[in-house]
Amino acid sequence: MPEGALPTRRQNLQLALRATLPELALLLLVLASFVSLVRTFFLTGYLPQPFIWDPQDTFMDWFNTAYWANHWGAYSVWRSIYPPLSFIVLRLFSISSCYVTSPFAARDCDWLSITAILASYVAAIGVSYLALRRNDPRTALMRTLALAFGYRTLYALERGQLLLMCYVAMVIALGFFATSRPVRAIAAGLMINFKPYMLVATVGWAIRREWRQLELAAFATVLIYLATWGLMGGGSVTELLDNTFNWISFTGGDVVGEIYYSTSFNGLFGVIDRGAFPVLRYFRSDTYETFRFVLTSAMAAAQLTGIAALFLAWMQPRAVALPRLACIALLISLTTRSPGGYTEMFIMFLVFMEPWRGFARIASITIIYLNALNVDWQLSTLPVVHTTAWLSGKAVSAQFGIAVGQFTHPIGLLLVLMLLSLETIREATLAYRQNRPQLAFGAPGEALA
Repeated sequence: MPEGALPTRRQNLQLALRATLPELALLLLVLASFVSLVRTFFLTGYLPQPFIWDPQDTFMDWFNTAYWANHWGAYSVWRSIYPPLSFIVLRLFSISSCYVTSPFAARDCDWLSITAILASYVAAIGVSYLALRRNDPRTALMRTLALAFGYRTLYALERGQLLLMCYVAMVIALGFFATSRPVRAIAAGLMINFKPYMLVATVGWAIRREWRQLELAAFATVLIYLATWGLMGGGSVTELLDNTFNWISFTGGDVVGEIYYSTSFNGLFGVIDRGAFPVLRYFRSDTYETFRFVLTSAMAAAQLTGIAALFLAWMQPRAVALPRLACIALLISLTTRSPGGYTEMFIMFLVFMEPWRGFARIASITIIYLNALNVDWQLSTLPVVHTTAWLSGKAVSAQFGIAVGQFTHPIGLLLVLMLLSLETIREATLAYRQNRPQLAFGAPGEALA
């Protein structure tokens, strides 16, 4: 080995350690919070805040929906907002004879559903590792472990959310390891049919002029919807829109549901405006108005910066990678209206596709790690819930309430949106030195993967 090569290798090792050690420390915090969660569960018999406030309703989103997948009336009686794909999948991965009485009784009978939920979790972690390893082998294991044992993924698992399957589809559609256009298009079609708000994540293909990929994804989305609509016998566009408006109206007064680890403050402001939460009992009116003005201004500033970043990326389609564009578009959507706190799992993966380099990226990754902690500190409490926890089978007295994380999580997402948008503006501006702005709709040539 040449003697002159040693300093270079040592320098590379030092740079690698300098980049890895801070992230390793953040991972250890996440793992320590998981250990604390497990310890608390064995001491109390239920998963504490920030997990779901009803310990008897573990896997609620799967089993409540699976009940209607095996009964008539999903759209006319239950007024579901899920597209037909969700019900077709749940019908395939559930035992219909277990749903004669109620979703609660099904939990002790439907082993196939529980197997499918756990398999979805394992698949989500598996595809995350494959994508992250191809993106950056040095940080892939750390970030995969943070996803596996972090709050947002475990919260989606506890809820039995079909979001886990949607997440797998998203990683295949937007990650680096799937290169086939038809495969990515089918994955995008599944992703949108599971969670229609994920349509915004495909805006990156339009910005980068990847029209063929976008066309295939649109075709796959429509084809999957029509096929599942026919199989389900319900779930027309009109039904979905009517039920969505009904859902917004119905949940608007649900204080706990609107503010319990939401991705947006608009839910909190909505329940206050409707008089469902007497905020003036706890704060002076001028204090609340100042608080609201600051947060509303911060939301507007971050979202407008995000829109500006996407516009500049449109003029420099080669300058910004697809996961970044999807992340910014999705953050604009989630900070406007929250479809559920577990959706931060999408953001976690997309931010983890960023390198540990530069202030904006490092700060964003750090915020995502901190948002993944499985602990919280209550500011005020709700009435004690006396029930039987399904996971432990024990009678418990569970305590939940308003906590610090319900404010820091959406603030963290606003910061990530602002930071990555500013970084995108910087990258697009630097690209102007070498490339003219491209306003045409034609493909710019071979874009970054």
